[in-house]
Amino acid sequence: MRFPERFLLARLVPARFLIIACVLMAVAVTAARAEDDVSNTDLIKAFAGVALGSEHEKRIPRVIKWTAPVNVAIIGKGYPPLFEELVVRQLDDLAKETGHPVKLVYSEVMRQEKRLAPNVSKIPINVLVFFGPKASLPAVIEKRTKGAYKAVDAERMLRLGFCHGRLRINKTGALTFGYAAVPAEIVTQVQYGNVQVDPRIFLRACVTEEITQLMGLVNDVDGLTFSIFSDSSRHVDLTEADRWMLRMLYDPRMKPGMKADQALPIAAQYLALKRPGK
Repeated sequence: MRFPERFLLARLVPARFLIIACVLMAVAVTAARAEDDVSNTDLIKAFAGVALGSEHEKRIPRVIKWTAPVNVAIIGKGYPPLFEELVVRQLDDLAKETGHPVKLVYSEVMRQEKRLAPNVSKIPINVLVFFGPKASLPAVIEKRTKGAYKAVDAERMLRLGFCHGRLRINKTGALTFGYAAVPAEIVTQVQYGNVQVDPRIFLRACVTEEITQLMGLVNDVDGLTFSIFSDSSRHVDLTEADRWMLRMLYDPRMKPGMKADQALPIAAQYLALKRPGK
């Protein structure tokens, strides 16, 4: 089943994190060295695939991004403190890299600790981050999105990958709503097949990747080893290349709906100014 563009399917977190869990430390040094060698030309090619590609949809490739502030709510209870810490850290990181307003405005923890803004009920929440058991998560997603996203679809995607996300796009290419779903089992399961894993790494990977995708970098690109946006990548955190792609996407000249022939020259101009000689 293909979803219409307004309900764009963000990438499922793939099984490559089994590899990540085993080799994270060994890869760190070589990955950093590889990032230093990434040219502006390579970054533009990566941006074309990650931001303008169409991995899951038959649609005309175009820029998709937020124009409204991104106001996030965590939906779930009983999650480990690390989960909310990772979400907040990632949102802060994205706000810094993009220059776009991105913040957590509601969670059950914030409510219990009386840290909600006085006007929280009037803040338009447009991103939901779900945490809960796989068995009940699909129904919660359907209920909290008022039926826009069906439980049967969420259940299917949770069977295919560890985490998943969905985006809604309007006719202009502006993002209007999104959600990310993280199954609770991810923080307790320590073995997948014959592979021993650190649940904290899986959790970090899911939060980093799914929330970043909700900004508009939605596609995987085969062989893109210097980025988190590839099934062959072993990165858990955003790489420097990923950060450059976020900056390009949220350059004020980069407008929602732009096609490649409009967007890529802007990306090239941006990199020539910010990374001269690369």
